[in-house]
Amino acid sequence: MSSVILERWTLLVCFACAQSLAHAQSAGAVDDTRLARVDAEPGQWLVAGRNREGSYYSPLKRIDDTNVGRLGLAWEFKTGTFRGLEATPIVIDGVMYTSGNWGIVYALDAVTGRRLWGFDPVNDGQAARYACCDVVNRGVAV
Repeated sequence: MSSVILERWTLLVCFACAQSLAHAQSAGAVDDTRLARVDAEPGQWLVAGRNREGSYYSPLKRIDDTNVGRLGLAWEFKTGTFRGLEATPIVIDGVMYTSGNWGIVYALDAVTGRRLWGFDPVNDGQAARYACCDVVNRGVAV
C-alpha cells in the first residue's frame, strides 16, 4: 500500500472517529460496556456482525416465517456509483453508518434514509490502477 493511500486512509479513520464523537450525544455513545451488553439492545447493530462473536443474527422477532412475504422496500440511498460496494453498515440509535467507494463515509437516518452527513477523502482517481479488487472497503467501525 502506498504511503499516500495509507495516509489518506488514516485521515479518513480519524475523521470518522471525530464525527462519531461529535454526534455521540445525539446519535448514541458506544463504549466497551455497551458492546459487551449488545444482546440487551436487540435493535442495535453496533459492530459488523452485530456482536463480538460476529453472529450476523438479529434476535428481533417482529419478522418471521408468517409475515416475511409482506416485506417491501422502505427506502434506498444512491451512492452515485456503479462500482462495487462491500461495506457492512452499522446502526447506532437510529443512525446508519456506512461507507462507499474510495472511503466515502455516510451517516443516514435509518428510518427514512435521509443523509445526515458525509465525508469524502478526495482520493486521486489514478490510484485505482493499482488496486487489485476495485476501490472498495469493508465498512466503518466505532
